[in-house]
Parts: sequence; C-alpha cells; structure tokens
Amino acid sequence: MLNAPPLQHRDEEAERRDVAAAVRAGPSGAVTVAAIATAIVVACWFAFYLFVFLPRGS
Repeated sequence: MLNAPPLQHRDEEAERRDVAAAVRAGPSGAVTVAAIATAIVVACWFAFYLFVFLPRGS
C-alpha cells in the first residue's frame, strides 16, 4: 500500500493477527453479492417464463 510503513518497521505479529481476523471473518460480502446476483437471474428467468413462454403456449 502507498501509506504502509517500510517493511523493516512493520509489526509482523500484528499483521499476522490482522490477516487471521480477516480470514476468520470469511468472504461474507462475496457470498452476499453472489446470492443477490443469483436471485436476480432466477427472477428474470421466472418473469421470462411467465410472460413469454406461458402466453405463447395457451
């Protein structure tokens, strides 16, 4: 990072703790975005099915 201190002055133990905390938290944001995207795709599919396929068949 641009604002990070030089490597020789870094506290490696604190950095390890920060990384471990981030890994423990998990990718919840990515899972949320994937779930929303999947829900949008499924909703579009149902809308297309209801408004295009069903009216053509009847």
